Amino acid sequence: MNYPTPPINRLPVELLQQVFLLILNDVQGNPSIFSFGDTCISADVASPPLLLTRVCRLWRDIAHSTTAIWSRIHVALPGRIQPLKPFLPSLLEVWLARSGCRPLSLSIVSEQLCYSRDPEARFLPWLRPYQSEADCRLLEILLSVRGRWETVAIMSPAIYDWSGNIDTPRLRTLKCFLREFRRFNAPNLHCLHIFNRSDFPAKPAPICKDIRHLRLQHTCVNAIRFTSVIFPHLETMIVDDYSLGSGDRIDTVAQPRLKSMTLPLTSDRQEFIDILDGFHLPMLQKLTVVVEELRPLEIECIMAALAVATCREPTVDLKMATPPSEVDIDVVEPLLLVAKEVTVCGKVLEDPVRRAPVL
Repeated sequence: MNYPTPPINRLPVELLQQVFLLILNDVQGNPSIFSFGDTCISADVASPPLLLTRVCRLWRDIAHSTTAIWSRIHVALPGRIQPLKPFLPSLLEVWLARSGCRPLSLSIVSEQLCYSRDPEARFLPWLRPYQSEADCRLLEILLSVRGRWETVAIMSPAIYDWSGNIDTPRLRTLKCFLREFRRFNAPNLHCLHIFNRSDFPAKPAPICKDIRHLRLQHTCVNAIRFTSVIFPHLETMIVDDYSLGSGDRIDTVAQPRLKSMTLPLTSDRQEFIDILDGFHLPMLQKLTVVVEELRPLEIECIMAALAVATCREPTVDLKMATPPSEVDIDVVEPLLLVAKEVTVCGKVLEDPVRRAPVL
């Protein structure tokens, strides 16, 4: 029996390729290659792009020839899950081959740490995945195309015993743990996100020369100040959490190109002031401060920190759960003595009486 051709299959191949790309763009993060059961691992044929190859012969042929839909991949390493079916390494090799010569976006995680409902659990430094032979085989396949890595996220600690430096000439964005970061030789790296506690070595590595955007998930006051030595060309810096730490303090530091800085205001307000004390920030345009609640004490702390830093009056953005409409203008207004503008979650505050921005 001859069935009529579906209308979508009458579209030119180029349009169908664009449809496939739109489908992949709706996938949060990188598309997964593997699916895990209780005791086994298989191909993730329920999600694109593998799903697109199972609709019909036409879609399979078009999907195989569309290199862009294969240039992103999320690989969950099986670890203790056994057995690893023989075709799975071949599937990974075929997936990468279908991406042609395109730059790759890659994320790697240990499946052993995916069971936790807490998304931060996989970043805990005392959790160490078991390095199985299957993991090593999959990682060797990924390393064979490291010359095309452009965006990489290694989201589990110590997943591989890196024997030497990893040459990645096209790498521009890296998310990883400090141990893995030290192994990368990436002269074009511009964006760096380090998951675990970041106490940097005294001698900067060549990788660091051109990093423009830095995010530190867990660090210390001295490490934040030491970024002026290791990352001299930063334009943005985000710190999620910090503590006092130890080591010798650098009295005077400078980030001559830093335009945006994000810091949480912790319960120890003196630590916040210590970060900016003697910090030369001539290009700083925006200081984002993450606060749990906004009281006069928090405002005084921010003012004290800006008073001991060397910077022009930046915009101070208060990142908090309280909606801008519920913020007490009288509490915030003293900040205008040291700030060009005050915003809450990016929105300029308005005086409810004057209906004018607080400038």
